[in-house]
Amino acid sequence: MEYVRINNEYDFVKKRALVNFLTNSRTNVEAHFHGRAQSMLNSIERYEQANLKNLIGSISNDAFAKIEQQLADPT
Repeated sequence: MEYVRINNEYDFVKKRALVNFLTNSRTNVEAHFHGRAQSMLNSIERYEQANLKNLIGSISNDAFAKIEQQLADPT
């Protein structure tokens, strides 16, 4: 009878350890996924800001060149 009780207790501890491991693994995976997604969104935001800055810069340069062209025109 003592063997059956010890075996049942061992099975309970083994199952509890497995549940704890799986719970911790799931929490770690969710945190990792969230961190990666946040990092990707931050990168996308930086690229969009850089693209917008380059677009505004090229529009400004074109406008300035057009103004210089108009000023250089004697008519």
